[in-house]
Amino acid sequence: MTDRRLIEAGFPCHQVGAETQRERGASSALPPLYFLHVWWARRPLTPSRAAIAASLLPDNTDAESFVRMLGIEQKCALVDGEPWILTGDLLGLIEKYEPHEYLTVTPKVINRYEKEIKRRLSDLEAIQKLKEELTDDTKEVPAIAHWETLCKSFPRVKLIAGEQLTIIRRMGDPAWFNELMQVAKSAGVRVPNLYGYERAYQNDYIPKPSGLTVLDPTAGGGSIPFEALRLGHNVIANELNPVATVILYATIDYPLRYGASLVNDIKKWGEKIISRVGNNMQSHFSSDQTLCAPEKKRLESHLQGHASLIPSFDTEVVTTYLFSRQVTCPSCKAKTPLLNTCWLSKQAKD
Repeated sequence: MTDRRLIEAGFPCHQVGAETQRERGASSALPPLYFLHVWWARRPLTPSRAAIAASLLPDNTDAESFVRMLGIEQKCALVDGEPWILTGDLLGLIEKYEPHEYLTVTPKVINRYEKEIKRRLSDLEAIQKLKEELTDDTKEVPAIAHWETLCKSFPRVKLIAGEQLTIIRRMGDPAWFNELMQVAKSAGVRVPNLYGYERAYQNDYIPKPSGLTVLDPTAGGGSIPFEALRLGHNVIANELNPVATVILYATIDYPLRYGASLVNDIKKWGEKIISRVGNNMQSHFSSDQTLCAPEKKRLESHLQGHASLIPSFDTEVVTTYLFSRQVTCPSCKAKTPLLNTCWLSKQAKD
């Protein structure tokens, strides 16, 4: 057999693993489809995309281009050859003149550039502190040496308004930053966010129709078919579970078929469902409740100095109710608990 794929030859698992850990560790920056419906076996998007791409690409595919395809990519402005990693709102200022990209220097860019110079100097101080906390055997850690390289000073202090800086795209290195964080943690030193790019699943990779069809016979929550579509492939997603099937329609089929016109319909029916549930459950559960003591304490702390606003936020709207602790299988009659414990609380009263 000579037609080997990248997944058979090995690919940068360390980078994929580090980015996957980052994706799963985010409590407030999870992919939007995670919030559509809870699905206990939902696969992270980064390794899903990696599995699809590596299964289709030839074994001699360049590792860096593969990692960048996953969205692990930094956008850098070159200042006399020295790369400056752009983040945040600066990314929206990048101009595209095919096949090149540029950043036009404005007062805002100048301000951020001056802050970048100060940040690098601050990072050098943090590096020195980290080295002082480490033992002689661990001071020459490659991860720290690489961080020091990234803090290299720019060839010049000032940018000229109106000039255009060339943009290059290069591979991010989450595996390196993951290692650096572990070293810093062992020394009790905190390091800034040095990923240099948003989470991989948020990348601006433009799908390129391939004409290939990806089949997922047990699609579940739909991470693999979702990423296959984003890569430009045709998709066949099969699933027997009716809940998962609804999720697949909502995340893959309908958005692709109807586009942005779905937004108003989703809002309309969502409000109708919430209203109907609220009316039906009102005699059993109050939808508007005041906050419990710990939550109210946090609210008062957050609104310190603005006490007049507390009554406006001292309430919570309940839209989800758990009314069954156990279900019985209609076929085998086995009893399956829906809760891993029946305890409501084990804490002593205040």
